[in-house]
Amino acid sequence: MKTSIKVLIVVMVICIQGIRSQAQSTKNATGIYLNEQDYKSGKLSYALDKNDKLQLNGFLNGKHVALIYQGKKIKLSKSEIFGYRQNNQDFRFCQNQTYKILDTAGFMLYSSQQLTQQGKGYAPVERYFYSISTANPLLSLTIENMDKSFPNRAEFRYSIQNYFRRDADLMAFDKADNQYEIKYLYFEHKHS
Repeated sequence: MKTSIKVLIVVMVICIQGIRSQAQSTKNATGIYLNEQDYKSGKLSYALDKNDKLQLNGFLNGKHVALIYQGKKIKLSKSEIFGYRQNNQDFRFCQNQTYKILDTAGFMLYSSQQLTQQGKGYAPVERYFYSISTANPLLSLTIENMDKSFPNRAEFRYSIQNYFRRDADLMAFDKADNQYEIKYLYFEHKHS
């Protein structure tokens, strides 16, 4: 009896270690999220290994993602997939643009590098966006847009207007709390 309990404990420990290593490898993997449900559950389709390649075709708003997966060439339309994971970071496609997912608590925060006229040429500038949910469109993160997106959350809207002076201030990050300040305000006034 004691031997079978010891064997059972050893088997449970091995299973737990296997589950942990599988979760860690998925978290650090590169691959495609075919849909929102896959993203939410952390399920990567076409999880790439060192011999596979992912080509995002971001230049001039390319409409496809190309993969070399297990020796086969695969072409996927950006409009038909949710996004991808690369270098421990999740990204979402929306209207052939790529958006880095920054935060998902309450509502989604995104960033995107966009070319902007600066002086005699163009330079990449980090722009910020949000959406109420993945079913809603992505909007520029501005005080005015936030005001329009939360008509029934008066205290939250007033806090934004009082706390943030400029649109650029909306991306303030509190390192001590490890969260965006706008998210703090959102949850502070969630149930008021």
